[in-house]
Amino acid sequence: MKIMGLDCACGSAEGGKQKCPLVKLPLFSGVPPEVWSEFFKKRIVNDYRRGNVLFYEGNRPFGLYFLCRGRVKIVRSDSSAHSSIPRVSEAPDLLGERSFLADDLYLATGEVAEDSRICFIETAFFKNYFLNIPQVCYALLRRLAMELGRAEELLLDLSVKTARERLAKYLAEKAAEKGNPSRIKLPETRLDLAKMLAISPEVLCRLFAEFHKKGLISVSGRDVKVREMLRLKQIARS
Repeated sequence: MKIMGLDCACGSAEGGKQKCPLVKLPLFSGVPPEVWSEFFKKRIVNDYRRGNVLFYEGNRPFGLYFLCRGRVKIVRSDSSAHSSIPRVSEAPDLLGERSFLADDLYLATGEVAEDSRICFIETAFFKNYFLNIPQVCYALLRRLAMELGRAEELLLDLSVKTARERLAKYLAEKAAEKGNPSRIKLPETRLDLAKMLAISPEVLCRLFAEFHKKGLISVSGRDVKVREMLRLKQIARS
C-alpha cells in the first residue's frame, strides 16, 4: 500500500474538483465548491493493491471511504469460516456508509478486488460539512433505500432461483451494462463469482459448460461471448 497524500491523479486540493470522479456522483450534486475545497485538504488518499483489506467485519468505522478508482468486494463470513460476496463496488462509489451512518460495526470485510485508489475522510469532517447539506442527506436516504431494495432482491433470488437462473441473470445484466452486449469481460474470478451467486465453484464450472454446449455463450478465460441473449433472459426469469 502506498500513501499518496494530496498528490493524486484524481485531483489536488487546488484542481481536484475538476478531476476527481467523486464530484460526478449524483449523491454530491448539491455540495458547494467551498466544501469540496475543504474536502480535498482534509482527505487522506491511499493506493491499495489487490487483496489489501480496507476494513474488517466487526470493527467500528472512524470515517467514510470514497472509492476513486478500482473495485472493492464486500465479503461476509459465517461461523464455519464460509464466505460470501453480497456486493462488489466499482469506482466512483462510497464504502461502508451504512455502518458509518448507523454508528454500527461493519457487517462485512472490505477487500480490494483490483488495484484501487481510495480516499478516507474522518467522521467529524463528513458530519460537520456534508451532513449539513440537505441535498446530500436526501441523496443518502435515497441511496440507502435503493441498497435495501437490492438486498431484498438478492435475498429473493437466493430463495427462489436455481443456480442456473442466477448465473443467467448475472450474465444478462453484465451484458446490459456494456456498450457491446454480445461480449463480456468478467471482472470477477470464478471463485469470487461463485461466492456472489452462492454456489460452489464446481457447479459454476458445470453451468458455464452447459451454457456453452447449448450455444448460449462461448467462453475463453474471463471473456464471454453471448450468443443467445433472449434465451439467457428466459432462463433468468424462469
